[in-house]
Amino acid sequence: MRINRPLAALAAALLLAASEAGASRPSPGFDAFLDRIGQVCYPDTIGPTLVREWAQGRGPGGGSAGSGFLDATSKLYSGRMDRVTYRKFVTAFTDNGKATNKAIDCIIGELPARPPTGVPAGRDGVPPPPPSR
Repeated sequence: MRINRPLAALAAALLLAASEAGASRPSPGFDAFLDRIGQVCYPDTIGPTLVREWAQGRGPGGGSAGSGFLDATSKLYSGRMDRVTYRKFVTAFTDNGKATNKAIDCIIGELPARPPTGVPAGRDGVPPPPPSR
């Protein structure tokens, strides 16, 4: 089979341009919030781990702490968890040190003025489970 090199080069250039254009636009909703706190709250840490890593679902040791952080942050973002409860949750699995509290303050400071409507999906595209009663 013969490949049309100019056409393949054009297709590759268009694909690259489209992916670069998409990279400059923020994703909607909760993912955009996670991206924003990963940037704005850098180099803040929760425990020994950068907020940027937590926002990507990568907590320390690759354990379930990362998914717990995403779940709690999703609830905070959507207004289903208040700020005090969020702080207690995060400090319960890390520490209550000055650096961790500074990072939590930064995250809270980036919340929208009003919680968005609807249930935000996390990094994996799956909405968080409904709140337990």
